[in-house]
Amino acid sequence: MHIDAPNRTVTLSVGEFASFTPYATPGFGGVSAVWRAQLGTEWHQRIQKESAEAGEGMQDEVQISGNLRWRNWTLRLKGRIDQLKQSPAPNTQLHLREIKTVSEPLPLSRDTLLERYLSYPLQLLTYRELMLRESPSALANPEPNFTLELLFVEIGSGLTQSLRLDKQYDAMLVDQLDALVDFLESKQERLARLRSLTVKPVYETPRPGQEDIQERLDHAFNQAKITLLEAPTGYGKTGVAWEYAARRLAAGQCDRVLYLTSKSTGQTEALTRLKALLQKSQAPKTQSPEPSTSPPATFWHIRNKQEHCIHHEFRCSRQTCPYLAELHEKWKRSGLQRLYLLSQDELDLETLQAEGRLTGICPYEIMRAGLGQRDIWIGDYNYLFSPASARLLSEQVDFDPARTFLIIDEAHNLPSRVQSTYSCEFQALSVYAAIEDLSQANASRSLRAKLKLLASILTEASPDSKSPKPSAQNLSDTVALDFKHNIQQIASSLNEEPLPYEDLQPDTLELLFQIASTRPDKNAPELTFQTWTPTPGAIRLECIDASKLIASQLSQYNAALFLSATLNPLDSYLDEIGLPPTPHSTLQTQHLSPPAPWRENAYDVAIDLRVDTRYKTRSAHLQTTAQTIATAAENAGPAVAFFPSYAYAKQAYETLQLKHPFLRVALQPRSGGSLADRNAYLEETLAFHDALILILGSSYAEGVDTLGGKAGSAIIVSPALPEMNVIQESKREHHERLGNNGFERAYLNPGIQKVNQALGRLVRSPEHKVKALLHCQRFADPKTKRLLDPLYRSKNYIQTDEELKQWIGSSEEQR
Repeated sequence: MHIDAPNRTVTLSVGEFASFTPYATPGFGGVSAVWRAQLGTEWHQRIQKESAEAGEGMQDEVQISGNLRWRNWTLRLKGRIDQLKQSPAPNTQLHLREIKTVSEPLPLSRDTLLERYLSYPLQLLTYRELMLRESPSALANPEPNFTLELLFVEIGSGLTQSLRLDKQYDAMLVDQLDALVDFLESKQERLARLRSLTVKPVYETPRPGQEDIQERLDHAFNQAKITLLEAPTGYGKTGVAWEYAARRLAAGQCDRVLYLTSKSTGQTEALTRLKALLQKSQAPKTQSPEPSTSPPATFWHIRNKQEHCIHHEFRCSRQTCPYLAELHEKWKRSGLQRLYLLSQDELDLETLQAEGRLTGICPYEIMRAGLGQRDIWIGDYNYLFSPASARLLSEQVDFDPARTFLIIDEAHNLPSRVQSTYSCEFQALSVYAAIEDLSQANASRSLRAKLKLLASILTEASPDSKSPKPSAQNLSDTVALDFKHNIQQIASSLNEEPLPYEDLQPDTLELLFQIASTRPDKNAPELTFQTWTPTPGAIRLECIDASKLIASQLSQYNAALFLSATLNPLDSYLDEIGLPPTPHSTLQTQHLSPPAPWRENAYDVAIDLRVDTRYKTRSAHLQTTAQTIATAAENAGPAVAFFPSYAYAKQAYETLQLKHPFLRVALQPRSGGSLADRNAYLEETLAFHDALILILGSSYAEGVDTLGGKAGSAIIVSPALPEMNVIQESKREHHERLGNNGFERAYLNPGIQKVNQALGRLVRSPEHKVKALLHCQRFADPKTKRLLDPLYRSKNYIQTDEELKQWIGSSEEQR
């Protein structure tokens, strides 16, 4: 649906009009909708073929378009009717037939069909109305006789039931036109409210480097559709982004803002900043004596399904969850529209769960139904890039990416997160369980046979003995090809064969959806995969390059603002998101790196040449590493030591306990907990311990802001290069085929990015100071050093224990 509110026109398909509702229709939490659409197409084609063989004289897939004018709005409609038959003039008879598949057993009563499938008769009525209004000259009789027929098909068996509509249903079209125009008028009011925003600066006194950032953003977006704002932790990127987005809303440059990030902690921070900004914004004074209580802009924090769940078991299936059963019937008597249409207040998770228990409706479905009534959405990357989650936004009736301003926070995490989203693992035991389930549901033998072949391939999967790195667990070329071919064959069967999905277990549906949505041949133009076996009896389909898919998604949006503290090296990052800076690129980018002068003297960095922390040699230097942490804690505490892995950190922790029993040392917990839990842990630990050991890249090292100004010293133990395995080696080879430095792209860049992120968290305001020791010889290597933030490229080298003590004990005045 495309709405041109100033000109009072809306362009949409006949199907969109017929199924329109001001809020998203309730879903069912499962994955069967994909197959229902695919099998619906198959049944359409079969019935049309049978109609032709029977000599009915029907034309198939006839396009019908035109305008309907209603209450000063123009509806531009376009559709394709399944079958149309026109008798010869002068006695014009028109037979319009729509073929609709249903999952429940037929026959059903006339009232039941019309009640449960209201949009189907509306489609027929709309086609008839368009033909009457737009094509009277094409008809021999200016008042032709219409026969309107709905042909229902039971999707599992092919049983059909015909239903003909008479004049008593004409009022349904009038009601639908009124409902749509009421919604359009409401949108006009919503946009008018947004255009009345008075946007005040998010920070009363600009932080250093923020003085002209709004003007710089304006200039950047005048030059390009995508802008990368790279600024250090503590700069205030989130607040700056919200202020700029609000200005775009107020100026009419967009109609909605979509904010996405990779961590729930980032969403919480973004929500806090947004609320602060909106409290400063106000609508214009009105002549009404009643003060307006409507906020200037509304928002919704989108949480994942599991957080919404109120059932004792998290399994999204109508068979196992009573809160997903009979949703249509429950919805009619729930009165939940009041939450969206009569109130613009924030709806928190507790409110949604309480309404879910009261009405018997899944809280996630309640959220999904009202999302379109909000101006600003805050959520995870998955809602744009995951095939399983993206429907939440794409199915919103008023969601138009071309009118949506996109904010991508923690943008350095985007490429790896999208790759992870499209990676999946298939296990032989799961496939055998699905085969048994399909057998009991009397699914086709052909599909079960293909799944048995898949199970056989998985069972025989094992590392390639001819591989130069057996530990990498490569598959032989023959097994990899057989696996991909089999997945494609199963996916094709899901398109062609009726599936008794109503009788299948949730795990079976999930497996089949996984096959249908991740098949390598389908996504080959946009995704690059590597197949390998993590354990005997399993094959993993790993996405190693999603750059084209990311660029394809970004191209749909009004504009996009990327936020990060670490995008270096920029050319590598632009490649990873599919936006290389070429003159012929359709998506041009701008890069802003505003100054942060308060950071220039905040870091005292030294490179420790005494140790080599590579995997093969780190144990020989473990006592030196432990002694270094102890020295830092005693002279510039509390000390925070960052390790590349939990196993390595635990070795150092145990050595410290043995060699320095009186030193109070804490090791990061394995589980992260909530943001509040992590903040509380860090606050307490840094207050009562001499040293804290954290893991690079973890939620404790990157997902909190508590570390700012709390550490007297920091030790980065190792450049944190990823472990050499089949995936990293595949990425290296992939980049080399593209003409890039494979080792740098697959290993150095992601490792040093974690280092830059960790050090950036230690200084968040002008009064923060920290000593940072880069504890490995490799930090002195020019290739490694140039990837560090310029502030960390020290020329101060530590070669002896005495030099360490002198440096760690020196004050700023002594330096």
